[in-house]
Amino acid sequence: MEGRIAIYLSLVSLFATAPAASEAAKVKVTVFYEALCPDSRNFITTQLYPVWNELKNITELDINAYGKAHEQGTGDESTLRCQHGPRECAANAMLTCAKKYISDEQKLMDFTNCLMEKKRGILSATECARVAGVGLTDVARCHHTAEGEALQREIGERQRQLDPSLYYVPWILINDDFTENQLTAAQANLREVICEVYEGECP
Repeated sequence: MEGRIAIYLSLVSLFATAPAASEAAKVKVTVFYEALCPDSRNFITTQLYPVWNELKNITELDINAYGKAHEQGTGDESTLRCQHGPRECAANAMLTCAKKYISDEQKLMDFTNCLMEKKRGILSATECARVAGVGLTDVARCHHTAEGEALQREIGERQRQLDPSLYYVPWILINDDFTENQLTAAQANLREVICEVYEGECP
């Protein structure tokens, strides 16, 4: 009898000290994308946004609108050039300012997904702000001043530190790691990738 009690107490102690699934570390999903890039649009609207809505409790997001933009010139004379032209630079800056000033992550993702769905970049900002239930005062001020460009340059600097270097957008890292296989898999089934990496029980 005493032996059974000892075993029971050991099991109770084991389960009491074992980490719960909800305590497992979140899976970090980092994305570098472009506002007017068809592949970026497809990934965000068909994978990232719906999967994040389902798995937001186990996912940490870091989304960055920049992609294959580059600086032309040096110092104060440098300007940003974007793969899909000036409209993309403007839309990237809008999305970057939104990331800074829309503190509610759900509203930020609603706003971002709306902009990417509309396919008109900056022209849809007011409409998407209504959809997401956010104000654009701070975002617009940021976008129309040097702050927006400075934030873009910061993302550009982050991208230059990537190893391997970005050669495709959307560029997707899982827990700060990149592999080509994971990039391909994430674009096809991000939910599966997150659940494979997550150390707890996937919802």
